[in-house]
Amino acid sequence: MRNIKKVVVDIMCIALGICLWNTQVLTSRAEEVSVPGYHEYITTEDEAIDNWFGIARGTYLQSGTSGIKKAGTGKVSVSGTTNAHSVCDYVKVGVYLDESTNGGSSFGTIGVYHFEKQNASSCHGSEANISVTSGRWYCARGVHSVTEGSTTETSSTQTRALKAS
Repeated sequence: MRNIKKVVVDIMCIALGICLWNTQVLTSRAEEVSVPGYHEYITTEDEAIDNWFGIARGTYLQSGTSGIKKAGTGKVSVSGTTNAHSVCDYVKVGVYLDESTNGGSSFGTIGVYHFEKQNASSCHGSEANISVTSGRWYCARGVHSVTEGSTTETSSTQTRALKAS
């Protein structure tokens, strides 16, 4: 009986040791959260903007904006901004320039521009005087993210389409 108790205790000690060792080997992954919010669109003949505002309190991601503007014949400029509620590890914005050859019912990406700030509360980036084809439709999409510790919060924006002159 004494030997059986010793064997059981030894097995339990080995199992506990394995459990403790496994927790040290596990890799942590950042949690990605899509933040609820609302969009405000501004569209004129020469410019289109999508402003996104987060509505959840206590989150890191505050707002994001993407924009496209005519910059002359056969040229456009795109921009994007991401804002956090406070200084965070990383604040990023990716701006995608999309083109439509069929009047704006379907788009394909023709340009990608990424911007990132570390230990910041805001990140802005723009690309000016991009050559485009007159008569086609263009829009800008923004992908906004804020990372603090192991949490990444994301949102996206997309402007209305503009016809290039």
